[in-house]
Amino acid sequence: MKRYYFLFIILLFGIACSSTTWIVQDENAVDRGDYKLLESDLFLEKTGQVSPERPVIQFRVNSSNTFEYVKRIKTDRFIQRYRPRLGYVALGVGASALAGYSALEFTDSDKIGQKIALTGASATLFGVSFLNMKPVGEPQSTGETRLLRKTGVYIEADTLVAPSTLEEDLTYTISYNGQSLVRNKDISLSENTFSINFLEEINPEIFSDLQAKNIHLDVVFRDSLYNYAIPVSSVFESFVVVTSPVTALRNRPERNSNNILTDLANGSQLKMVEKDGDWIKVLYGISENWVSANDVDMIWRPSQFSNELSVVAIPNVPFGSVDVERDIPKLSEDSINKFGFIIANQSYSSTLPEKSYAQRDALLIEKYMTDALGLSQSQIFKNIDVSGSRTALTAFNRLSSGINNQQKELTVYINGYAKVDPVSDRVFLLGTDPDSAASLIDLNDLFDGLSSLPVSKLFVIADIDFLSETGSETALELLSANITTKKPNSLIVFSSGVQQSSYVYAEPNGVQKRHSIFTYFFADALKKRNTIWSDILSNVNRNVSFTSRSLYNSAQDIRSFGNDSLDITN
Repeated sequence: MKRYYFLFIILLFGIACSSTTWIVQDENAVDRGDYKLLESDLFLEKTGQVSPERPVIQFRVNSSNTFEYVKRIKTDRFIQRYRPRLGYVALGVGASALAGYSALEFTDSDKIGQKIALTGASATLFGVSFLNMKPVGEPQSTGETRLLRKTGVYIEADTLVAPSTLEEDLTYTISYNGQSLVRNKDISLSENTFSINFLEEINPEIFSDLQAKNIHLDVVFRDSLYNYAIPVSSVFESFVVVTSPVTALRNRPERNSNNILTDLANGSQLKMVEKDGDWIKVLYGISENWVSANDVDMIWRPSQFSNELSVVAIPNVPFGSVDVERDIPKLSEDSINKFGFIIANQSYSSTLPEKSYAQRDALLIEKYMTDALGLSQSQIFKNIDVSGSRTALTAFNRLSSGINNQQKELTVYINGYAKVDPVSDRVFLLGTDPDSAASLIDLNDLFDGLSSLPVSKLFVIADIDFLSETGSETALELLSANITTKKPNSLIVFSSGVQQSSYVYAEPNGVQKRHSIFTYFFADALKKRNTIWSDILSNVNRNVSFTSRSLYNSAQDIRSFGNDSLDITN
């Protein structure tokens, strides 16, 4: 009997059924198959990025389409599984059994109708007990969908790539800083695209500084104007070219003789990395180093310019390697009656470029004072990088204290930048701190002070580079008169006129003397044992004029005032 019960339970729970139904999912579903095109228009789209490695701007023609779609009721079909409810089945089976048992109690033939009724009721109760079922799990979608009646419309804009067979023309204009570089140039589309190569359209030499902003591109297509601002740095890369005769390449952005890696000649070109105040970081080979911003010009060039850079490096040779720095002849006996006074300004701050080789020039003159003219180190008052008038006054006071009686000979050497006041014709040597209010050193006052010293002979050698062409040539004569009118045994020599420059002896891809032309040939004249000033001046003037014209195609004529019959050694 138990086995029958067990089979009944298995049968009970094995009975299951499923049904399908359509359920409304969306009353405003868009019917993508039922639409009409309302409007279509073509427009340009810029694609990709412009870079120095690929300075090309590209465009593609797209089609902007507006469609009207029908909205409908959307229904999805689902399947749901069901199982009998145990309580209802048990109740139905019990009631069915009771009705069946009661029917079996009727044995009389006259009650056959009642028996049949109870038997039918038993069967009905048993069947009905299985109709009350519970759902099992979640409804499962069949993937079938129906779109029913229309409920409205839906407007949508879509962008597509225009057909490749499109035949259209357009016009473009390129400008920079208000100047038209390319005006109304026509171009035809090729497979719905076109591109503009900026290297073919723009000469980079029009961009003259680091502040170059944007290149402006205007494109006219189908009566529509498209404007684009392209940064110059997206098309070209920045380089520097050395404009000074020589500039130092340093491993740190500071003026220090110990951080110089090498010197670069005029015209050297390097890749620029960044600008930091008065310094520019550049690539020298694969290493990053520094040059003074005052000694170079920034230029814009294509990326491939990196493969064509011209760099002329001047080896940083020690003092004594140049011909005039060695084998100096002894021209005069040592004497305690001779003095030397040196001012050499090289490391200028702010916007002034470094005065190339000024310190090395001063060292060369000092060497000739000791080895050729017979001065001791204690008789030489040397002042490097004088910041301004106060420092210069201190230096002069030290010299004045050292010269305390008559029958003295004084040789003065001055190296640095200078300028002439166009109104007063006074000459000023620039201190190394031009931002200071007291940076100007009045050479008229200095010369007047030199003339008051108790010396019998006074020689002034001024290798100064005038920064502007203002001022009259009489300025040097007026300056010299502060000494020559008071001391007949005096001579003042200037490396150039006020409207000329004092150049360095640096030949591109050639001779590098590592001195100014004037100071080099002054030392060369002494090395050749010229001691009479007329002979020295003849040698110096001839060679300086020829060399400056050969190297720089520019005149540099020395100026001298005073007694040129004097002997520098006696």
